[in-house]
Amino acid sequence: MLRISVRSSGEKLTKISYVVTVFNKAPFLPSVIDSLRNQTGSFDREFIFIDDGSTDNSIDVIRTATSGMDDVRVVTQPNHGPAIATNNAVSIATGDWIKLVDSDDVIAPYCSELLLSNALAHDLDFIFGSADYYDMATGPVFPKTDIASLKAILFDDPLWTVLDRGFARVSHCLFKKDLFNRAGGCDPRIFSQDHSLFIRLMSHGKLGQIKHVVCLGPEDEPGRIMNNQAQVIHDASIALAYFLADHPGIPADKRRLITKKVLSRVRKWEKKELGKGVFGQANRYYILARLGVAVSGATLVSLCNVIGDGQELSVPAKTDLPVLQDVSHEL
Repeated sequence: MLRISVRSSGEKLTKISYVVTVFNKAPFLPSVIDSLRNQTGSFDREFIFIDDGSTDNSIDVIRTATSGMDDVRVVTQPNHGPAIATNNAVSIATGDWIKLVDSDDVIAPYCSELLLSNALAHDLDFIFGSADYYDMATGPVFPKTDIASLKAILFDDPLWTVLDRGFARVSHCLFKKDLFNRAGGCDPRIFSQDHSLFIRLMSHGKLGQIKHVVCLGPEDEPGRIMNNQAQVIHDASIALAYFLADHPGIPADKRRLITKKVLSRVRKWEKKELGKGVFGQANRYYILARLGVAVSGATLVSLCNVIGDGQELSVPAKTDLPVLQDVSHEL
């Protein structure tokens, strides 16, 4: 049943589309869905769950946990990874704003209301809060919060801020669907989008931050991508390298920052994990860069593949885009 809320003037309210990508997260989904159900605020909302080829009973859990909720849509696809799953889910979203939620994260009851009110007040395209972890033995707990007292911090150069500080996590952010489309969505060449999506979005929009915890993730969850350091370092580094390769004309200060970050990470990996030290390939490029020689984005992409070499890294599917199956009618 579609729920339409209106202001007293008759103006239609802003709508948030919650997008949850799911792959074998059945134990966490009830808490995730409860946190979605309990969001405060006066805005329209819809809930899109996209199952990326789960082999557990995630779909059954979604059916049970969303019982009684309005505007729930569930779609499935063969396993292609979170980037393609997110792109597919956003493509069918009808909201003005997109709220991504990892399928093992819980968001605070005030999360959406806090982020949306500040985004609208400052005409932002993208806003994010702080994220933290919870003890799986005790469960997630958020403190009582006076959201009226929390104000957004604005950034003069959003892209530099993201490149320099390297924000990661998707459950603590809210952004316009139009921004996502203008940025080209998630990069299907990269498995984890925690770093990549921030970079792509911030080359097109206005950014704000709320320094207050709005989401929590399980601290010791074995299947969490963030627990695989090789995956995290590889995907964060190659996100920068791809961005430089795709935008060779970016200002020199941003080019130097990207080059320094990528080469530093690859050098450390070669030294610590491969024992190459000064004889590593990245070290040679690092010296050239210090001498003022430009290193291409394509070269940095190639060097990033050293990170995690010989270890088990998740990679995006290389096949054609999957066909979505809408199973909402089965709820």
